[in-house]
Amino acid sequence: MYFKSLEIENVGPIDHIKIEFPKNGTAPKPLIIVGENGTGKSILLSHLVNSLIVGKQEVFDNIEVEKGKVYKYRSADYIKNEKNYAFSSVQFESGIKVEEWQLRRIKSDFEEQLGYSSIRTEWSEIKPNENSNFVSTFSTYPDQNKEFFKKQCNLYFPVNRFEDPAWLNIDNLTAKANYSDLKRISGYSNRDMICTSPLKNNKNWLLDLIFDRQAFEIKTLPFSYRPNADVPVTTLTVFTGYAGQSTDIYSAVLNVLKVVLRESGNVRLGAGTRKNRVISIMKDEKNLVPNLFQLSTGEIQLLNLFLSIVRDYDLSDGEFNNLNDIKGIVIIDEIDSHLHTIHQKEVLPELIASFPNIQFIITTHSPLFLIGMEEKFGSDGFEIIDMPLGEKVVASDFSEFTAAYEAFKETTKYREGIREELERHSKPIVFVEGDYDIRYLTKAAELLGKNDLLERIQLKDGDGFGNLDKIWKAYNNSVSEVIPSKIILLYDCDTNKQDSNKNLVYKRIIPLVTENPIAIGIENLFSNNTIEKVESANYHYIDVHEASVTRIRGNNINKPAYKSVNKDEKGNMCDWLCENGDLEDFSGFQSAFDIIENLIKVPNKV
Repeated sequence: MYFKSLEIENVGPIDHIKIEFPKNGTAPKPLIIVGENGTGKSILLSHLVNSLIVGKQEVFDNIEVEKGKVYKYRSADYIKNEKNYAFSSVQFESGIKVEEWQLRRIKSDFEEQLGYSSIRTEWSEIKPNENSNFVSTFSTYPDQNKEFFKKQCNLYFPVNRFEDPAWLNIDNLTAKANYSDLKRISGYSNRDMICTSPLKNNKNWLLDLIFDRQAFEIKTLPFSYRPNADVPVTTLTVFTGYAGQSTDIYSAVLNVLKVVLRESGNVRLGAGTRKNRVISIMKDEKNLVPNLFQLSTGEIQLLNLFLSIVRDYDLSDGEFNNLNDIKGIVIIDEIDSHLHTIHQKEVLPELIASFPNIQFIITTHSPLFLIGMEEKFGSDGFEIIDMPLGEKVVASDFSEFTAAYEAFKETTKYREGIREELERHSKPIVFVEGDYDIRYLTKAAELLGKNDLLERIQLKDGDGFGNLDKIWKAYNNSVSEVIPSKIILLYDCDTNKQDSNKNLVYKRIIPLVTENPIAIGIENLFSNNTIEKVESANYHYIDVHEASVTRIRGNNINKPAYKSVNKDEKGNMCDWLCENGDLEDFSGFQSAFDIIENLIKVPNKV
């Protein structure tokens, strides 16, 4: 049984949302809840978790929240500002529903003073002298409810889940696994729905699993042989492997471990000796992880999330042969907490896909997780709901996606490409603003005798000063301490930048030549004589702007005449000068070569 729908009105920041939980045939699709902080993601989850708690109270005597008490506060304080009531409804596929009303005054006053006689059909269920109402129909479906909680997995991982790191104290490093202490009492549940720190339970359960497999599921075959006719036949028992439910569950656990650790091949669990009963992970019969407590915080988080699902279903009455058999509802708040980008983008989607019959309801702030989900499931294989409006969006519409992913590209795309170039050539890289700059500098080097200087560097098109800024941003940190060679960002004179450097990364600006006619771009390095020669060859190359007077608030501002390169003729002008220009025309480029030469002479020390 899965959630069918959720409706919330006037609660916290939420005006009104109605969600139909997505499915693909009979299998549920993952539902991802996104949005900025304070948009109601956790409020949405609280209504779902509360409905599960209410249902579990009907079946078991011992659960995390005592019968008659609530997991989520029911109070008029959560009514949205300037609204007079709040309503929520959780519907299950079986027909079970959990509904809640909160009013700012009792119903009779509400109707009399505010003129409301009926808001929706459920309004009639509120008593006249009450300002709230809570309805659960779990008791109406006792058989379905028992099967729901006894034969499937229902778990909630709150945002405050946490395991102490291995380095925190010696007790963690020496922590041992113990066999689980399960009570077999009617009405008693050995399964916690709310998972905040499940590592110890998972370790103990793994020890049980290893023991059961080794003790009860060993398979053997008799083997008879006789070396020669004078010796009687000898029969030996030969070990052939393991078979049984514990073995199937063990295989499912190994599948989860391999995905979390990004390992393949011969991986198994070890249990240590009876004097040191730690759970270890072995690969090719060597210790890969000597103690589960020694995994990183992110790996522990992932392992706990998905081992808890396997463990909980194993403790249920459901049939379990492989991961496809596991059915249920798993709610995870901020699934990306403590996880590296690789775990968010690659590992998490792979783990979620390993449980096709779990209804995952997840909140996240991670654009990389959404990218990974889209790559794994396709755009139709899961749904994203953006809060507080509850609108369906795609990964690229995620309100935090664009800024975060662009920032990620700025700090990785350029850095990775530059690193590859440095490793391949071991020469300093000089980034200029465009292809025309490279062509001018190449021609100038030929005329000024600087070809040897160009051979000592890599001259690269930075594709505009904006991208040079991105490169500077990517390296304006401690990463600049470990690059193998210099990176020089050579800006044109008009970019209003300042010379700067960070370890082996240098930002330099070609000085403005004020007496030259072109004030913008690398063309500022051409003298008046050269520009006049260009105009004589083709007057389309150069635009002439006459002197003008502008009056602003009564003050006359004189703007002198100036020239500029026509933006559509820049390439043609570059072609002409590179073919017809001489040493005198390109003499102004000496300043650019001086900058480069002075920098590459500096030793590569930071």
